[in-house]
Amino acid sequence: MKKLEIIIPDRRLHDVSEILKVANTGGMSYYRIEGRGRIKAEAVAVGRGTMHYRPEFIPRYKVEVVVKDEQVDGLIKTFVERLGDNIGGKIFVIDIPIAVDLTTKKTGEDAI
Repeated sequence: MKKLEIIIPDRRLHDVSEILKVANTGGMSYYRIEGRGRIKAEAVAVGRGTMHYRPEFIPRYKVEVVVKDEQVDGLIKTFVERLGDNIGGKIFVIDIPIAVDLTTKKTGEDAI
């Protein structure tokens, strides 16, 4: 099993959700984060629009999903095709040695 951590702009959350639904991956979790990287934030107007400043951190979403090993390559390919543009984002793949479903008591891939 692998955990995919997908960091995306907030406007791409629906696209990620749809990709995961089509791939029949089960559940996903997401939360709002802020960070900085190569992409710089756009200037924001403040006050009555007379002043502008460039925020240091850019708002993003982090999506986490645990998938079977054989799904990883296909999902990454789909994400790169559908989300790969100049607005940034990252995918991190982490090995998950153990998973346990507390309700059904299933373990391993059966738990996801």
